[in-house]
Amino acid sequence: MSSPSAPADPHTAGALSGLKVLDTATLYAAPFISTLLADHGADVVKVEPPGGDPYRRHPANMWPLLARGKRSVELDLRSEEGCEALRRLTRGADVVVANMPPATLAKRGLDYETLSRDNPGLIMAVVSGFGLDGPYSGRPGNGTLGEAYSGLTHMTGPPDGSPVLASVPLGDAVTGMVGALGVLAACYHRLAHGGPGQLIDVNPIDALLHVAAPAHSEYRGSGEPAGRLANRLTGSIVRNVFPTADGLWVSISASTERHVEDLAQLSGHRERDPAGAPSGDLEGSVRAWTSARARTEVVDELVARRLPVGPVYDARDCREDPHLVARGAIRTIETSESGPIAIPAAAPRLTGTPGRLHVRTHDVDEDRAAVLGPGGWDA
Repeated sequence: MSSPSAPADPHTAGALSGLKVLDTATLYAAPFISTLLADHGADVVKVEPPGGDPYRRHPANMWPLLARGKRSVELDLRSEEGCEALRRLTRGADVVVANMPPATLAKRGLDYETLSRDNPGLIMAVVSGFGLDGPYSGRPGNGTLGEAYSGLTHMTGPPDGSPVLASVPLGDAVTGMVGALGVLAACYHRLAHGGPGQLIDVNPIDALLHVAAPAHSEYRGSGEPAGRLANRLTGSIVRNVFPTADGLWVSISASTERHVEDLAQLSGHRERDPAGAPSGDLEGSVRAWTSARARTEVVDELVARRLPVGPVYDARDCREDPHLVARGAIRTIETSESGPIAIPAAAPRLTGTPGRLHVRTHDVDEDRAAVLGPGGWDA
């Protein structure tokens, strides 16, 4: 890895302190790769187009989710001057994250083959909709299309209804996490085995096929593939959301025979199969039981019996939950665009080199002098 731009104690600066990352990407999935790296101490420079990244103006406050921990430099990558400035920065970088079409990267001299000539150790993650090869490699795509294409959307929703897309960018987030894993795997190979840099093909379909994997392993190549089971999983007896008397919801998932038996006893369910195990509509009995009690009572009773239960929270509930508050699971950072914004804490939690969130996002081009000036980031 490159030397950090300033001496830092890795035990306080993060496990990835000293890793230099150039983030040239837009939208959600690709920039989220470098966000996760920044959470754990990587020095990330966000390359923004003239006027700033469009996500700075996103109505759902997406920018802080993607910009935290990143320095900002404005470069016009449609110009040769901007491309040359980026090429100069990549000579001192460990990692580049990009999501421009491969043909565009090659046309601008920003493709891996070109950049690695001056930096053979460079690791470059290129995020695309369908992967870098195959007959659909040139198609545009995103996390939502990846959810559909991988089989995940087909498996989501009620059996007698339409397929359902998540109301959050699930596919983009999973793609970013997989991309970050790829970057770290390539970094370890370079560091531990003396290997060169490499190009990492990141796309939502590869990532989300792993989320939908049980549906694929269940299908043996003939007959009808598995379909939607509402809130259940194949083979599950109790896995659903259940209403409570105060108009709220809980999620209950029984994964062992003991769980199922205890839920039957608790809910007064009496139907049994010949072997004596609970049978029939156990979920209906559980639903009747939860519907007669407040959510706190349901949760307390099931927790006392060591049965898996969780309240179905909204964003306000998460902000006020004593467990999440005690763990600092949701933090606040300052943004010039929207003021204070809630952000999840860095995950996973490393005990020796914990990740951390920076207290504010950087303004457009705020770090030009520090990054591009004499003795700057690429020195």
